[in-house]
Amino acid sequence: MRFSEPSAFLLLPLVPGLFFLLLLMGRRYIRDVQKLGSPDMLERFSSKALGGKFPVRGYRIESLFYALTVLFFILALARPQAGTRLEPVQIRGSDIYVAIDASKSMRAEDVKPNRFERAKIDTLELVRSLKGDRVGFILFGGDAYVQCPLTTDYEAVLTFVNSLDARTAVASGTSIAAPLRAAYSFIKPEEDTYAVLLLLTDGEDTAGDWERAARDLARRSIKVFCVGIGTKEGSPIPVFDESGRRTGYQKNREGVVVISRLDDVLLKEIAEKTQGYYFEAGGVVNEVGRFSATLASMKKRELETKRYTVYEERFQFPLALGMLFFVLSMLRSVRTKGRAA
Repeated sequence: MRFSEPSAFLLLPLVPGLFFLLLLMGRRYIRDVQKLGSPDMLERFSSKALGGKFPVRGYRIESLFYALTVLFFILALARPQAGTRLEPVQIRGSDIYVAIDASKSMRAEDVKPNRFERAKIDTLELVRSLKGDRVGFILFGGDAYVQCPLTTDYEAVLTFVNSLDARTAVASGTSIAAPLRAAYSFIKPEEDTYAVLLLLTDGEDTAGDWERAARDLARRSIKVFCVGIGTKEGSPIPVFDESGRRTGYQKNREGVVVISRLDDVLLKEIAEKTQGYYFEAGGVVNEVGRFSATLASMKKRELETKRYTVYEERFQFPLALGMLFFVLSMLRSVRTKGRAA
């Protein structure tokens, strides 16, 4: 026997409290009646003297019935459970690869706290919102690396993403094609319809060979959702020393500070070619919510069937006893009034 809502037992002190309160009221009522004359005579000739509240005789039984009614109702609220059964539950979901741009331009601070940290926040928010979907993690710059294969172990993914910091974004150059090719390689052909790639990047591409990779994904019906991290006005790229202290901003060969800007045109093209969507990271973190809503409308596949132990509910028994004592207390009250009349 177990109780799924044991907090209901906090109401148990009400039972003896109610019982003794009713006893006290019954005794006080009898004392008031006795001041008017003999209780037997009043019961015989005056139903109005009783007022239908408490019988002169048997008030202890009626008080007990009321208290037992409350007691069994509390037990029912605690939801007693006994006996178990195995219930199969189908887990349905999609396969999601999240790719974060780790190039130097992601250090830019035109979105707060910076582009890379914003991508981390979006990833953490997404993983926490998943229910049944498998998620994998890709880190890319000039090349792409699958840091975490598809899994439903969300805690492991959260731990890994939390371990990343701004110093991770040190890769030279950015190849947007790299994460597209990585997803193409790691997603199995039989999983194409249910797989998506979420690309979090500022869209700067120094390789320029993304079109073929996008076409390959589109041919296999793998959708790419792009989240543009940054602004079109852009921002300089901070430079840090080995201790993490900022030493200035990145400059080109002419000594001019480089301004990194969001290239949403490229990201929109990738999304369009793969029948995905483009979201822009605004002042408020809402792009993940929009992606999750879109993901929920997609076709899901059965990932696995698990059997869970389900406890049989037994609240019906104390509920029935509570109703029984409530009816008995009502019947005693009606019978008492009938006798008095």
